[in-house]
Amino acid sequence: MKLKRVSQLTLGLFFASQLFYTTQAAPPKNQQPPNIMIILADDLGFSDIGAYGGEIKTPHIDSLLKQGKMLFNFHASSMCSPTRAQLMTGADNHLVGLGAMYETSKRQEQLVGADSPRALLKIDGYSGHLTQNAYTLAEILKTKDYYTFMVGKWHLGYASDQNPKARGFDQSFALLDGFDLHFKDQPKNYPRNTQYTENGQKVTLPDNYYSTDFFTQKAFEYLDKNKAQKPFFAYLAYTAPHWPLQAPAHYRDLYKGKYDQGYDAIRKQRFLRQKQLGLIPANAEYPVERGNQALGTKSWNELTPQERKYEARKMEVYAGMVTQLDDRVGDVIQYLKKHHLYDNTLIVFMSDNGAEGGDHNFPMGGADNRYENIGNASSYVYMGPRWAEVSSTPFTHWKSAASEGGVRVPFIVKSPVQISKQRGINNNFATVRDIFPTVMELAGIQNNQVYPTSSTKIKPSGFSLIPAFKDNTARIRPVNYYDFKELHGSRYAKTDEWKLIENSPSKFKSHGWELYNLKTDFNEQHNVYAEHPEIVKVLNDKYLRYADENGVVDFEQYNKK
Repeated sequence: MKLKRVSQLTLGLFFASQLFYTTQAAPPKNQQPPNIMIILADDLGFSDIGAYGGEIKTPHIDSLLKQGKMLFNFHASSMCSPTRAQLMTGADNHLVGLGAMYETSKRQEQLVGADSPRALLKIDGYSGHLTQNAYTLAEILKTKDYYTFMVGKWHLGYASDQNPKARGFDQSFALLDGFDLHFKDQPKNYPRNTQYTENGQKVTLPDNYYSTDFFTQKAFEYLDKNKAQKPFFAYLAYTAPHWPLQAPAHYRDLYKGKYDQGYDAIRKQRFLRQKQLGLIPANAEYPVERGNQALGTKSWNELTPQERKYEARKMEVYAGMVTQLDDRVGDVIQYLKKHHLYDNTLIVFMSDNGAEGGDHNFPMGGADNRYENIGNASSYVYMGPRWAEVSSTPFTHWKSAASEGGVRVPFIVKSPVQISKQRGINNNFATVRDIFPTVMELAGIQNNQVYPTSSTKIKPSGFSLIPAFKDNTARIRPVNYYDFKELHGSRYAKTDEWKLIENSPSKFKSHGWELYNLKTDFNEQHNVYAEHPEIVKVLNDKYLRYADENGVVDFEQYNKK
C-alpha cells in the first residue's frame, strides 16, 4: 500500500513562503567559491561543550567562535537519520523517505506483519532510506565542480544506489548503520553485523581502529587527494559520543572524580554558567526533571554508594569521548590552517539530536561491564536518562522527544572571512533544513538553476542562514512562520511565541498535547494548555494540515499489534 502523497503543486503552495531563492551572485571569477565543512557529532547534548556552559573541555570547538557565530536557537530532528536526511536535502524527512528510522520501521513490521497495510516500510515517505525524489547537497555541489567527500555515519540506506558514492560523494568511508562499537575489538560473543563501505565497496576495519581517530585520518587522506585544489564539500559525521560509551585509556580517565557530585549538582552548575555567559535569561527558571519523573528513575540521593560510583564513571567516560572528539576537531582546524584553507572554509559544528537517554535492551553478548572496565572495548554501557537530562540543560527530556531537550542542539559556525567577521550569538529560530540553502548561496548556485519549473524534485524548505552570520539580531524566518516536527509519535507545532507539543505516550508516558509560551517560558516548564484553547486550536489545525500534506501517519496507532 502507498499512502497518497499530496501533489507537488499543493506542496509548492503550502511552502510558498518557505522556499529558498538565492539572490547572491556567483563568486567573482578570480575568487574560488568557499569550501564547506560540516562536522556532525552523534547524540551530543545541548550543554556538553564549553561554549554552551558545559564543564567538559572543548577548547577547539569553542575556538570556532573567534571567527564565528553561535546559533543558540537551532533545531534538528529528535533522532539521527531524519536529521541527516534533512541536512542532505533541505526537505522535511517525511518527504524523502525518513518519516521513521529504518530500524524502528523494521521492528514495527515485525509487530504488525510485513503484509499489513499498516507496515510503515510500505508507506510512501517511510521507506527508511533517503529516496531519489530529492537532490543531496553533494550531488548539487559536485555538478558545480566541488570535490566532495564524507567520513563516518551515513545511516541513509544500505543498497548500492543509496550509498554515499551513489549520492554525490567522490570519496567516502561510511558506516551504513545507525551505530557501532567504537573499537575494532568487541565484547565476547557480541552479535556485530554492522556494514562499512569505502567508495561503495564493503571493507573491514583495521585492528587499531577507534572511530573518532580513524574518521579524522580518513578525512585528511581525502583532503590530500584533492590534487586539483577544487573547492571542497567535506561531511565529517562522527559516531561519538553515541553509545556504547568507549574511549582510549587516556580519555576515559581524564575526568576521574569529576562527576562524583551527581546529576543535580552538575546540572545546576551548567545552568548557572549558562546564565553567567549570557546564554539564558538571568531570571530563567531551573528545569525540573520532568522526563525522569514520568519514567520513575532514581534521584542521586536514592542511589546506593556503589550505584553512584558506577553512574559517575559512565559520565567520566562520556566526557572523555567528547574531549577526544574536540581534540580531533582541533587537528582538522590545524590541517586547514597549515594548508591555507581555513579562512575560505565555512565550518559548521552541530549535533544530530539531543543527548541519548534511552535504556537499551540490546543483546550485550558477554560484555564486561564491571566498574573497572567501563569504557574499554569489551564493555557496553550507555548514559541513561538521568545524565541525558543533565546534558540537555537548560531543557527537559532528551533524544527522541519533541521537547527542546530532544531537538535543540549546539550549533557553531565559522564563516569564510569574506562573509562575516562578526562574532556573537544569534537567538532567532533556525533548523537543520536551513543548511542546504545556505550552502547553495555560498556556492553561488541559483535556486532556479537546480529546480527549474519542470523539475519534479522535492525542493528545500529552509532559509539561508547568511543574514544570521552577518547580524546577531537578523531574523531567519518571517514573523508569521510556523514550524512542525514529528518522529515516532513525538510532535510539535510552533511559532516564535507558542509551542504545542506531544511526546510519544508509549515512550515518555505523556498524556496528550501540552502548550508552552516560549517568550516567557523558553525551557518549557509551565504547561498552559488549559488556559489558551484558541491558540491550541490554531496550532492543532496547522499541524493537521502539515501532517496531511507531508504524509505523516499516526505513529502510535500504526505501532499497535
